[in-house]
Amino acid sequence: MAFIPTLSLTGNFLRQGQGTEFNIFSKGQWFSSAYAGLNLSVPLFNGFSKDANVKKAKLELEQTQNQFSDLKNSIDNSALQAINNFRSAISTLDDQKRNVDLAERVYSQSQRKYESGLGTLLDITNSQADLSIAQSNYINAMYDAVIAKIDYLYATGQLK
Repeated sequence: MAFIPTLSLTGNFLRQGQGTEFNIFSKGQWFSSAYAGLNLSVPLFNGFSKDANVKKAKLELEQTQNQFSDLKNSIDNSALQAINNFRSAISTLDDQKRNVDLAERVYSQSQRKYESGLGTLLDITNSQADLSIAQSNYINAMYDAVIAKIDYLYATGQLK
């Protein structure tokens, strides 16, 4: 808009009285004056400020578009990372479940061996400790999976 010529109309009417006494209703001397004017302004050159302002506005628009693109990429990256973390947590949970099942079988076999007289009490104690560790790891993996799911839901906008 700064490059568009402007046309403006101005005007004024004035009535002024003069006298030796202050009385606005007297028949003293009253003088009238009026003027009307038309102003055309054509911008030719103003030190490149208009051009600089236009270039600055274009640059700010481009910066805003870049920031928007960066934000979109960041959100997409967060969502993909959350998906990968969730898949990894589920895989770890499955592995820990299999470890618990294996530790339960080993503990059961150790008990049977001990009851038959083929195993020692140390075997039962060790297999029981291994079972406790496997169960603890499984509980930790469940916790990690729940946290990963919450992060995934938050990253995809399903949780606020």
